[in-house]
Amino acid sequence: MIRLTISSIALLALLSAGAAVVQADEVLAQATGAPVKGDGGTVRLMMNAAGTQSFPPYVILKEGLDKKYGIVLQTIPSATTQTTTTGFQSGGADIGMLGWSDLSRIKTGGVNVVGVGPFLGWANTIVVPMDSPIKTLGDLKGKKVGVYNRNGLDWIVMRALALREYKLDLEKDVVIQEGAVSLLRGLMEQNALDASQMFNDLTAPLIVSGKFRVMASIKSLVDQLGTADTPFLLYTADAAYAKAHPNNVKAFLEAYRDAVKILQTDDTPWFERAKELGMTDGPVVIALRDLSRSMLMSNFTPSTEPNIRKLWDILVATAGVETLGMSKLADDFMTLDYQ
Repeated sequence: MIRLTISSIALLALLSAGAAVVQADEVLAQATGAPVKGDGGTVRLMMNAAGTQSFPPYVILKEGLDKKYGIVLQTIPSATTQTTTTGFQSGGADIGMLGWSDLSRIKTGGVNVVGVGPFLGWANTIVVPMDSPIKTLGDLKGKKVGVYNRNGLDWIVMRALALREYKLDLEKDVVIQEGAVSLLRGLMEQNALDASQMFNDLTAPLIVSGKFRVMASIKSLVDQLGTADTPFLLYTADAAYAKAHPNNVKAFLEAYRDAVKILQTDDTPWFERAKELGMTDGPVVIALRDLSRSMLMSNFTPSTEPNIRKLWDILVATAGVETLGMSKLADDFMTLDYQ
């Protein structure tokens, strides 16, 4: 009986020690930032298949980074805020891409989404013909200007700065041509516009042609408004999905960060993906790479949300609530929980 008790005590001690080791290993894994693992399920990502948004998913799938972190990435084409919103509402996707003002707007409207990570800074531009006398927003008075979204942040930033610096109301003092960015590019090439907003991936072929130049980047306008650098586009998750599968969201973001590191140091995926998109002109790809690399963002920081809110307050004060479509950002439009 005594031997049994001693044996039992020894066994219990051994098991306790083993449990302590396992617990210590878990603590060590967390402390050393061991890679998170998803549950092996599919993460459905909405993205613009024809633009810069497609480059990180291309790298993730090519390098097997999704499987490295225990998920299977599935990409779903979505080129507009409307189709992305519909994807979330229908339950057809888990993660998508939204500008933070659109994210907040649809969240306030009842769509249960939340920003979980940054993607791109203010990479878009305003382009003009090479020989144009237009140098600032103040020079746009009376000109024909292409705009791809009059409710979008790019236009609101332009309006806010033009009003503050030049007392110019772009909604009233310029001739606006609103349309899809591909249409605006065509109109610029036909000399039908004096200036136009342009996505960063379409800016590249325009400037390489030698017929156009960048009048200003949207980032330079944001800088003039006096705020710290902020992301423009956010990876946005269905909030219910993120709550139910937090490790899948974390795994996706880990895979994305690995892809960003590759895109920032390796030229190969830029040329490979560009070729798939029909870009075969080397200088165009190089221009796209250079326009995009410095704008790729990997992590939210504790200052990200306060800086976005500061910019929002400036936009409200200059552009007004009617232009923005809401007086304030949603309380919980983004989170650091998945960093």
